[in-house]
Amino acid sequence: MKKYIRWIRQNINAIYRVLLFIFTLGVLSIIYPNIGNFRYEYQKGKPWMHETLIAPFDFAIHKTEAELNANKDSLLANYYPYYEYKPEVLEEIMNQFNSNFEKKWNAFIKTENFKKLKYKKNTVSIEKKRLLLYFQDIISGIYDIGIIEDSNTKHQLPEKINRSSNNVSEKVETKSLYTSKIAYEFISQSIKNDFKNKSYYIFFQDLNLDTYLTPNLLYNKDLSEKVKSSMLSNISLTKGLVKSGTRIALIGDIIDDDTFRILESLKREYESILGSSQSHYLIMGGQSLLILACLVLLFLYLRNFRAQILKDNKKLLFILLLVILFVGLSSLIINFPKFNIYIIPFVLIPIVLRTLLDSRSALFIFIISLLLCGFLAPNSFEFLFLQLSAGIMAIYSLPQLERRGQLVITAIITFFTYSIVYFAFAITQEGSIQEIEWKNFIWFAINGLLLTFSYSLIYIFEKLFGFISDVTLIELSNQNHPILRQLIQHSPGTFQHSLTVANLAEAAINEIGGNPLLVRTGALYHDIGKMKNPIYFIENQMSNRNPHDNLEFDKSAQIITDHVKYGVQIAKKHKLPQQIIDFIQTHHGAGRVQYFYTSFKNKYPDKEIDEEKFTYPGPDPFSKETAVLMMADSVEAASRSLKEKTPEAIENLVVNLINKQISENRFEMADISFKNIHQVKQIFTQMLINIYHARIEYPEEIKRD
Repeated sequence: MKKYIRWIRQNINAIYRVLLFIFTLGVLSIIYPNIGNFRYEYQKGKPWMHETLIAPFDFAIHKTEAELNANKDSLLANYYPYYEYKPEVLEEIMNQFNSNFEKKWNAFIKTENFKKLKYKKNTVSIEKKRLLLYFQDIISGIYDIGIIEDSNTKHQLPEKINRSSNNVSEKVETKSLYTSKIAYEFISQSIKNDFKNKSYYIFFQDLNLDTYLTPNLLYNKDLSEKVKSSMLSNISLTKGLVKSGTRIALIGDIIDDDTFRILESLKREYESILGSSQSHYLIMGGQSLLILACLVLLFLYLRNFRAQILKDNKKLLFILLLVILFVGLSSLIINFPKFNIYIIPFVLIPIVLRTLLDSRSALFIFIISLLLCGFLAPNSFEFLFLQLSAGIMAIYSLPQLERRGQLVITAIITFFTYSIVYFAFAITQEGSIQEIEWKNFIWFAINGLLLTFSYSLIYIFEKLFGFISDVTLIELSNQNHPILRQLIQHSPGTFQHSLTVANLAEAAINEIGGNPLLVRTGALYHDIGKMKNPIYFIENQMSNRNPHDNLEFDKSAQIITDHVKYGVQIAKKHKLPQQIIDFIQTHHGAGRVQYFYTSFKNKYPDKEIDEEKFTYPGPDPFSKETAVLMMADSVEAASRSLKEKTPEAIENLVVNLINKQISENRFEMADISFKNIHQVKQIFTQMLINIYHARIEYPEEIKRD
């Protein structure tokens, strides 16, 4: 038992990676629809490239979406919504009006306007009844015709409606009905026509007649939708029947509209039959094998070409989750007919991976993702060709993400790539511009718009999975960064040393391959620990006084080696990425502080030496970039102490220092070859010669009397 536990502990990372792939396989198998796939590939306007196809069973020919929409439009042209007539509204309104009229009349007869009318006392009550009956008649007449509700409809009122009352419906034209606004305008005009004496107008205004114009024809949503659904359900989804044994296509036949529709119908019926048969588990097993094949291809690529990614659990988790996300989105969108699969921004995959990893990995993982999604997408070849074209163009258009504006340009290029390739497919298949699905260009535009959000996604992925993008490196390498400003102020000599090291390392990485922006940024921060005790480092000493003269050699060595520890502390305090901290930890590796070590041995030859006091904490470099920085750091520092900076002296210095590091196995964990190291030596030598090249001595002007 202990043996197995020990084995598990020793291989825990490998087990974790295997479980990640198994988890991905399981999730993708669940996401897949588990229906059979039609065995034939075909495109409209292209020749049939398979053997003669005979109908294997009877099946109906499904109508196209355009035909179904035409049927719906034709049917709905005779559809009229239902409005419920509410007679009780008039009764309630009349009660309110009568009560209000009484109050307003009593107030009106006391005014000067009424006195101008000069009614006799016995005629006042008659005039009151006349006015009351006038308004009752006009309001009743409006309500008898009907005030239609128009606030619950999304569009303008239809030409006709079904007016229902007591379970009896009749069609009426809406132009014969009133709305609240039209009813008020009708009353106002009637008053102007029937009453010439303006003394009444103030009274009429006080009545607030618009408050008594409440709709009594109310939209019956439930009944309307029920009738509408019933009408649409009667639309036949098919037209015609293909009998078993009927020849559908001969090899070489051009697939025209009719043949394409028959093939699409056969495909739908075939997949439906497979999905509902006892072959369900076989289909599921076949799909799982296809998914497994894609995952194996991804694993083999990572193992053979990007082993460092495969060994990084966070990066591997990120890649597999990204694949799951886009396959899941594809499955979800396909189940919603209102949306099109072209709305999914698949180009985000290469953009994000290009920024966080590298171009080669971005393209390969993108292809794997498209293969997995291609099993779900309609017109698989068109889908793959379209997405692959857009993805490759995105990678080419974004060699290095440094500004947000680059994403806008990439989004525009992606939109035009989609549009041009789709247009080419469409005119090839349809043979007519009129038949092109123009709304797909809207999906392409939305797709391009979604790509502009990748800047935010990249930042989120950086924080969640420990990546570092070029954008972050550019921000960190800005000399206005708080840490670099402190370094300039407190340790100006160290900063100048770091700048030179950055230039050397960047030039070398550009030559041998690697991330020049990463190594430059790492070089700028590699010595930030010297801010703790800047005066103890020779590049910051402005006088001939050296504080190490008053210290024991082991104490001095401790101060020197501690700058690595302090550098890591400062970096973590300011939340620098781990990739930058790696440069701080490895730029001396596990090497010795040779000057103080040798001085201690010479002074105390018989004394036992505590090697740890004279050794940097390490670890040794484990990447090409950290290895080059170690070389650049040691070479630049040593070159300052050369008495004669001749080309020969500089070359010997560079060669000897780097050879010494090789002999001490400083680069054993780094993926750097002897050829690379030889190239680095040449670059360092040439650059240092250029830095220390001889300058002409300007002659002094001879003063003449």
